[in-house]
Amino acid sequence: MIPWIYFLQQDEQLLIETFTRKYTVQGPRIFFKPALHTIKQKRRGITLESTDYLRLRDTLTGELRNEVGPQLYFLQATEQIAEKQSAIPLEKHQYVRLLDKQSGRIRVEHGEALVILSPTEELVGEVTDGIVVDDDTSALVRNLASGELSLITQPQVFFPQPDQHIVETRQKVRLEDHEVVVIKDPRGQYIFRHGAETERAFFLEPYCELVGFNWSTGIHKDKRSLRVTRIDIRPKFMWYEFDVRTRDNVELVIGVTFFWQITDVEQMVRATDDAPGDLCSHARSKIIQAVSQVTLEQFLDSFNAIVRAATLESSDTFYADRGLVIHSVEVRQIACKDAGTQHILTEIIQETTNRLNRLQKQQSENEVNLQRVEGEIQAEELRGKLLDLQRQHKRTQAEADGEGEARKILTFFEMLGDQLTPADKMILFHTLRQQDKIDSLSSGNARLFITPKEAGLQLDVEA
Repeated sequence: MIPWIYFLQQDEQLLIETFTRKYTVQGPRIFFKPALHTIKQKRRGITLESTDYLRLRDTLTGELRNEVGPQLYFLQATEQIAEKQSAIPLEKHQYVRLLDKQSGRIRVEHGEALVILSPTEELVGEVTDGIVVDDDTSALVRNLASGELSLITQPQVFFPQPDQHIVETRQKVRLEDHEVVVIKDPRGQYIFRHGAETERAFFLEPYCELVGFNWSTGIHKDKRSLRVTRIDIRPKFMWYEFDVRTRDNVELVIGVTFFWQITDVEQMVRATDDAPGDLCSHARSKIIQAVSQVTLEQFLDSFNAIVRAATLESSDTFYADRGLVIHSVEVRQIACKDAGTQHILTEIIQETTNRLNRLQKQQSENEVNLQRVEGEIQAEELRGKLLDLQRQHKRTQAEADGEGEARKILTFFEMLGDQLTPADKMILFHTLRQQDKIDSLSSGNARLFITPKEAGLQLDVEA
């Protein structure tokens, strides 16, 4: 028989079978097939990168093993590829859990690393980031062997051990001055932490939990959907709306605003788990009783006083027993449930509003008129003062002129000497004054007619 000749490259392989065994031949080489040998397969070698590896199974023994790259790998005659996998790259902050199915043991690998699974291992879960534990974050860890919980608070990137399981991460609780939290310890007792205390920032210890309250919310306080874990002890406003009926059987819907505060958290926790719901329910009961004793007209005349008296009754210890206090309550809305009654009430309110507007307008007009009258009075007062000043000035001027004139006359009389009698002096003075008047008139544009008698002239006529 003429043998077959095979030329094998360096990445090629022949799988050969005889009657009793299988074997392989790798290139590069020239192979002469012997007689009674069967070439089952000509195949290429498997190129493995640096991150690749093969999981191989021996068909005779069933044993699994790995072949890790980088290399060019040729399968043995009795080997099969179970799977080709890539190594798991882990960054510095990542880790992965691996389960050995043969022994049941778990191991944890964390970065920086390139993880290759052993032949009997499988990946548990996915690549996970480690827990960054710092001043604000901690890790609650359970020991799977003992079941105990521990809190990791030391700053680090935490990777769990094989027998550890991370239950959760816990953020540091930081309280404001006005905040209070309630903590339930392992024995079921309550611990109250106040923001005004020195230790206002803390991690919740293992087996402890923050107590949450489901408070009533909404305008009618009919849903307990407000989840509260941090209790705000500052005064706050709250709206509430409910139905009442007056003594004359008029059904109203009133809306009130409470200005309330939690003053004792411990007492509130012991007495109720729904502080705003209890407050509104009790206040509603008191207001309904008070409104039922008055008519609609009486209620509309003094609704705020009626509601305050009913809600802030001094002998009522309901709120104090729950650590609550209502500082004030105001009625913000009143409406009739019946449409016809509401229409009448609206007309009454509109008429009242119009009357108030008219009164306001009249008051404004009165104020304007008053201001105008006051202005006139002030003007007249100032005008009177001006006239007084003018009269005083004229009097002073007249006195000055008279005094000057008197001094001139006195000087004139004194200059005439003692030769003339006072009567002669007076005649001479009047004559000169008359002459001054004539000179004053003659120097102007006026025309003056004087009779001899008026001028005091005597005319001598010769015959």
